[in-house]
Amino acid sequence: MLPLPRVAVGTVQPEADGTALLWALIEAFREHGLQVQSFLSRACFASYHGTARAAGLSPRHLDSWLMSADLCREIFIHGMQDCDLALVQGKFPCAVDPPSGAGGSLETLCQWLDLPRVAVLDVSRIEAPRPPEAPQQADALLLDRVGDGCDLARLTADLEALWGAPVLGALGRLPELRSGIEAVPAGTRPPRELCQRLGSCFLRHAQPQRMLQLAMRRELDPGSDRPGPLVVPRLFSPDPAPAPLALALACDNAFDCYFPDTLDLLESRGATILDFSPLRDERLPPGTDVVYLGCGRPERYAVELSQNHCMKLALRNHLRSGGRIYAEGGGLAYLCQQIEIAEGDLWRMVGIFPAIAKLSKNHDPPTPVEVTLGQESWLGQPGTRLRGYHNPRWQLKPVGPLTGCLVEPDHRYELVKSCGAIGSQIHLNFAAQPKLLSHFFRPCSLQPDPADPWAAVP
Repeated sequence: MLPLPRVAVGTVQPEADGTALLWALIEAFREHGLQVQSFLSRACFASYHGTARAAGLSPRHLDSWLMSADLCREIFIHGMQDCDLALVQGKFPCAVDPPSGAGGSLETLCQWLDLPRVAVLDVSRIEAPRPPEAPQQADALLLDRVGDGCDLARLTADLEALWGAPVLGALGRLPELRSGIEAVPAGTRPPRELCQRLGSCFLRHAQPQRMLQLAMRRELDPGSDRPGPLVVPRLFSPDPAPAPLALALACDNAFDCYFPDTLDLLESRGATILDFSPLRDERLPPGTDVVYLGCGRPERYAVELSQNHCMKLALRNHLRSGGRIYAEGGGLAYLCQQIEIAEGDLWRMVGIFPAIAKLSKNHDPPTPVEVTLGQESWLGQPGTRLRGYHNPRWQLKPVGPLTGCLVEPDHRYELVKSCGAIGSQIHLNFAAQPKLLSHFFRPCSLQPDPADPWAAVP
């Protein structure tokens, strides 16, 4: 048994946004000297990096759709190293509209990790006189957008009697601070002062000590749900690959979305991770085997990326000399011939993929997809199944012979290749699919296509 303080915090209303309260809660614990590690209940990247700003640590990811119970426990335990408290955030089933079995479930994680459930209730959405539906097995409540002290006292008495769970904290309406949250550009960290002010407001009506007691209520059993002898995956145990790997990781304001557990797993298997910046650097790190371009917001830095001709040439030369590249989301858009931010607003990028990456106007969240490789590539053989979350922010418009790698017609260009370059609109958490990650360590043995302009120069 492991003494790991942990709690699940989730909304219980379909349209409710618990961003402000979650940032305030993490900041309040930080004010009490606790190091908090947040976990998202789906392997998707957050719209804002507020939890990273408040906690000082990037959020990690759990996902009951991608991971087995054993693997989820191991990733959770690994992520809790040197931390005092885990907050697993998401939506409880009553807030998922429409209900769907696809994708990760916060409720399932509560069962696998024996998490106490703290429900976030937006009181401005309560329709009188009908009371809100209580979430299953709620251990405590946090109230959001509360009016004055009298309003809080009335709501506390009514809801505790109705739901049989204590109210452990509340956050006021705070229109100025909430406007400040809305003004934070998506994909960026909010000002430190904003998180501090939210935490101060929350502490006026909060009982963090009682929540900590709730989080410490039960120790975690790291065992297996399967009958028979205990089998521990030991995913992060040192397991050097047969060949060394120098991986150049794009890391700057334009590209900053990565799964921390994937990077940890790469290093545990012997990879040397070398940071570089497509915005500032003129060349790749010496000895690079694989370039990893994560998702991000390249549209905000279109001018700088377009004008950094040395880096664009370095990436093309890396591919010509037999190197490999893996790019997701915004990283894939950067490798296209152009990105189109708005109608007619085109910017020339690296030019490896013969397509224009068009920024979508909608703000739909990532959706879970399961697809099948139909083209041989260094990432896997035909027939390999992939699970991840499709990012709808970029649409590819082919302007030449673009090679789609997936069998499913509706998903054809969601994973594309060009010689040693692979671009994906699907976010793949390789810690949940470690067999895929093993291909990073295998030298590419595919025969080059003579018609491919990026085939290795003999």
